[in-house]
Amino acid sequence: MHDAISQIENIVMEALFTEETPEEQVNEHELTKGEVLSELLDRFTNADAYRRQYDQIATRCYKLYRAYQREAKRGRSNLHIPRVYEQIDTLRSRIVKAFTSQRPYVEFIPKAKGQSLEELQMNEQKAKIASLLVDDQLEANDFKLKLYNFVTSYLIYPAAIMGVGWKYEVKMVKRKNRYTMPLLDPFGRIHVDEAGQPVMQTVTEIIEQPEVTYDGNELINIDFYDFWVDPKAQSIEDARYVFHREWLTRAEIEEKIAVLQEAHGGNVFNVDWEKIGPSSGLEEGKWERQSEVGISPATDDQGNDQDYLRQYEVLNYWEDERYALLINRSEVIYDGPNHYWRHSEKPFAVSSYEPLPNEFYGMSAVELVADIQEEINTHRNQRIDNISLVMNKMWKVKRGADIDESELVSRPHGIIHVDDMGDIEEFRMTDVTGSSYAEEQMSKTDMENTLGVPAVVRGADSSRRETATEIVTKTSNAGIRFDVKIMLFESTFFKRIARLMDLNNQQFVDEEKAVRITGPAGMEEWRMIDPVEIVGEFDYRPAGPAIDPAANKEMRRQQLMTLYDIALRSQSPYFNIAYLTRELVDSFDLRNADRIVKSEEEVMQEMMQQQMAQQQMMQQQAMQEQIAQEPQGGGQIDPALLQTVMSGG
Repeated sequence: MHDAISQIENIVMEALFTEETPEEQVNEHELTKGEVLSELLDRFTNADAYRRQYDQIATRCYKLYRAYQREAKRGRSNLHIPRVYEQIDTLRSRIVKAFTSQRPYVEFIPKAKGQSLEELQMNEQKAKIASLLVDDQLEANDFKLKLYNFVTSYLIYPAAIMGVGWKYEVKMVKRKNRYTMPLLDPFGRIHVDEAGQPVMQTVTEIIEQPEVTYDGNELINIDFYDFWVDPKAQSIEDARYVFHREWLTRAEIEEKIAVLQEAHGGNVFNVDWEKIGPSSGLEEGKWERQSEVGISPATDDQGNDQDYLRQYEVLNYWEDERYALLINRSEVIYDGPNHYWRHSEKPFAVSSYEPLPNEFYGMSAVELVADIQEEINTHRNQRIDNISLVMNKMWKVKRGADIDESELVSRPHGIIHVDDMGDIEEFRMTDVTGSSYAEEQMSKTDMENTLGVPAVVRGADSSRRETATEIVTKTSNAGIRFDVKIMLFESTFFKRIARLMDLNNQQFVDEEKAVRITGPAGMEEWRMIDPVEIVGEFDYRPAGPAIDPAANKEMRRQQLMTLYDIALRSQSPYFNIAYLTRELVDSFDLRNADRIVKSEEEVMQEMMQQQMAQQQMMQQQAMQEQIAQEPQGGGQIDPALLQTVMSGG
């Protein structure tokens, strides 16, 4: 009995100590390569079918923006009037200007969560340093150009997409290296001078060595046709998954997989590169768009499979906690965790010009006025055709009349020979250009009203004479509509990329970095940033004014001038005259504002010089009064005062 109990106890203890860990239990349920591939392809098929419904809209809007017209019929006008481009260029310029008018581009605001005053002050300093690091990375990414291209997609397509990743780039860099070494004779012996010292020479050689050329956030503008989203998604935040396409060589894919496996683990599947299908025909959407404007798709990767420059279609599959890679929609090579663990989100920002409730894709600015643009084209071409018919007359000729048809062509001093005046008659064409002008003007007005871009905002002359009150009213109303668009753009795009970049810095920056800081006055300086200094929880906002700069610039300048006048008149100690002066000068958009406004150091130095000069004058006056009070021929001047005056104060 005792032996049986001991055996039972041993079995129980063995079971307890050999129990599988949670990780081992999860590994048993991991999907095989075939199961992962089937799962991802099913999801991609659903996402592709959903997005294809918007491809035709996107292609149509792209053609209108590119001002593309198919070949016209002979003798008919086929012009495209770039009215859409005029409107889009105005909106794009105003949006880009609103977010890049001053540096730094972004401000961080620390979140207060029951902290002490000292902690809040420390977090304010952290927020400033973290924002300066993001600002430096935005400039390194050529943010103005990236934003310009993003806004172009934002105004043309149902959605614009920007990716926020981390780029670590090492390149072999060649540099000149100069050093000194003893001069050798042809036999390898060292030359010495008369004093017995070796003769030295300077040698220059080219050294090639690896260098880190970039280590920071990377902004990527993603083509509308290179992005697929969960069909049930309403925003990028609640999307269960997304696909992002890029084109990489085999070496780039293998390098990417090696980094992922080393840093984040995950499953790497063996791939038979020879069995991977061709990448031809995988860009249907983009090829359709380009072919619609007469551009043939590229075919340089359909040749030798052994070409090291051959590119493969790589579908990056993203969930909040998962990341996978598909090659040419036929092989899965990696399945693992999302390597951006600090934010654990899909690393994209998506924005639409006109968001639709509970829908991922919205309406673009071009889509809103597409029919109006085609109407304008129709009116212009019909008017030109009408003028051509009026100017180039047609004739009615009796059958059998002996008339040379070549004589019917309009020409100076032309003569038509007829046997009977009734053999030929002019076919009269009515001139309808007057009503056509009115119809076209109505279409242009409709387009301006739709997008809120009147002529005064575009910098163009109005079609009719307007009073100053009408101009101010139109500008103000257009400014209100534009301000709302700016607020939506800030919420859906700008704040999100600032947040993703900040959290990437908190994850990847692990050593001190030298950052170039640009202040409001455009002055640049270098500062070392420690990784601890950027860790925190922040809110984000653009540093520039969140208002339409074109519509409000004059108003803001007038307000600054009024406030500046009040500050000078009141002499109130609560006004910061230096800062107010800087803001007033900056409102004039001068390039060299720092040369016009003196720095605080220069002002302090001048004040000290004035005080010293004033003290010297007072001492000289005191000495003159003392000399005047002394009786003639007697008394002595204070030696200390005399020495002070002679030494210049």
